[in-house]
Amino acid sequence: MIEERRKQDRFLDLHNDDVLWANMIRAQQDLLMMDRKEMTDDVLYDLLKMGVLDWEAPNDRLNQTTPAMRHSTAMMMRMLSRVMQLEAKVRSASCSSYDIN
Repeated sequence: MIEERRKQDRFLDLHNDDVLWANMIRAQQDLLMMDRKEMTDDVLYDLLKMGVLDWEAPNDRLNQTTPAMRHSTAMMMRMLSRVMQLEAKVRSASCSSYDIN
């Protein structure tokens, strides 16, 4: 329940730049928790990591980028999550159809 709330929070009580930071924090957590086996595109993973994390800083610190970069990275992480959920559903459905036959 708390995890679902974290994923769906729109941060309506924050100013725009703070909303971007809150979404980048969420993107950082999602990226670090992502199952690398499900992420089959290494280039896309590297680009997301470049947008979310400061590669030169220790401990996976957030990247201090421009607002446009934060916006596009946070939006891409959100879309990627949706795509991966749909891929899992399709995979599950096609496995189920093989079990019936």
